Amino acid sequence: MEPFVFTLPHGKRLKKLHRHLDGDTRYDLVVEKGELVDCSLLDTFDNEIRLSKQILLQTGQALLLINLANGRIVEQQPGSTWSFLSELEDGPVARSLKGVSRLRAFMVVSSLKIRRDMGLILDDERKTRARLHVFSFFRKKRSLQFGITQSLRGYERAHADLKSSLMKMGADLCRDVEEVYSRLGIKSKNYSAKPDILLASEDPIKESATTIIRTYINVARQNEAGVVADYDTEFLHDYRVSFRKVRSVLSLFKGVYGAEQTAQLKKEFADLMKQTNRLRDLDVYLFGRDDYFQMVPESSHGGLRILFDVISKERVDEHKTVCNMIKRKSYRRLIDGWVDLYAGGNLTSGPNAMKSSNQYVAGLILKRYRKVCRIARGIDETTADEVVHELRIHCKKLRYLMEFSLPLFSKKKVKVLIRALKVLQDNLGRFNDYSVQQVSLGMFMSGQSMSGKKSLKVAESIGALTAMLYQLQYRERNLVMENFAHFDSEKIHVSFTDLFQLEE
Repeated sequence: MEPFVFTLPHGKRLKKLHRHLDGDTRYDLVVEKGELVDCSLLDTFDNEIRLSKQILLQTGQALLLINLANGRIVEQQPGSTWSFLSELEDGPVARSLKGVSRLRAFMVVSSLKIRRDMGLILDDERKTRARLHVFSFFRKKRSLQFGITQSLRGYERAHADLKSSLMKMGADLCRDVEEVYSRLGIKSKNYSAKPDILLASEDPIKESATTIIRTYINVARQNEAGVVADYDTEFLHDYRVSFRKVRSVLSLFKGVYGAEQTAQLKKEFADLMKQTNRLRDLDVYLFGRDDYFQMVPESSHGGLRILFDVISKERVDEHKTVCNMIKRKSYRRLIDGWVDLYAGGNLTSGPNAMKSSNQYVAGLILKRYRKVCRIARGIDETTADEVVHELRIHCKKLRYLMEFSLPLFSKKKVKVLIRALKVLQDNLGRFNDYSVQQVSLGMFMSGQSMSGKKSLKVAESIGALTAMLYQLQYRERNLVMENFAHFDSEKIHVSFTDLFQLEE
């Protein structure tokens, strides 16, 4: 029998439950009362725990995960200090969280005090028939009693009686984390790197483009504090991707805004993005650290350790540079100016400004899709790397266009095509990463002032790593043709045509 997940009205005490217990068997209630302890409510910035209908709590003694969807409670010792799932010692909670992004840090949503009481429902022979967990949450002047029942095999009737008794006490079904947050006065931060954008097919494309840009400027701004605090590298990643999407609208939606204003805005966004390029490159290196060590023989590990020590120190300096940029008054004036511009009516119009959104975007998608297919069909073993890089850029532009189109067409059908494109795009992304890393490693070595054995060790390690990166790049290059064959199938072609061929 499914657990009963419930809340109790204020003032109701578990010890009074025995008054309501009924059934053919005389039941007794035994309660083990817990201690009131300080507790932290944890989640990632993009609310992965809350959105999965779970609550993650940490006290000084335990890490507790409560699943409101199925009533499951798991706990383990937190072990040493941790921020990321990869730093959490193996245990029931760590295993239950295996679907959470390993790139996102767990952050304190709110500080609470909690007490956990555990109850046993016994029959007249003192056998346990059902179990009960009741958590009392206290936050500022608010409180909440939240509980979960557990049925024992063969004693379903006792569990049903327990549920009935709880409901007589005023217990209400609770399967929504939002209710728990609301009752405790905790404000939910509804952050999403890819928020739903409300667009209408017949709206002028200028209006839709403005809405998209305004949305992603807001997404970028939500990440500023996290970039400065440096909780995890995804804040900078989301910040950059958001502004990249803004630049894509300005570049791809030709003739929507006035040419002079478009050129000026593209330059402003590009100049801002350049200031975060190096920090992102360093983050990528550090994230791949373990993979790099696995790529090369153990004899090269000493040089890699020196290399990553240098990268880590450079990252500290580069992060300070980006923080200083974000804290400048000139940065704030620039961002506030963009917000005001896209919120007001000061955007100049181009010749395509009044075209309907679905017609305009459909034409762009089909044109870009055909360009991707034309370039990819010409790729073979002899094709220059630059052509493969060009294909990657066009695939990225096609991906952005399709994501922008989600509110304008069948979301389900567009997502199927995006998934098909993603396989090829991931392949091309890895090809590009391996290529860029080889070049960067070479530039890194030429820019260092090391000498003697230290320099030799690093040079040998970079040489070994570069050779492995070249092999991986070559493998990804061969996969491009294989993955494109699926994307270029008749089924995908028909789907693109049926969805987006609104005018030809």
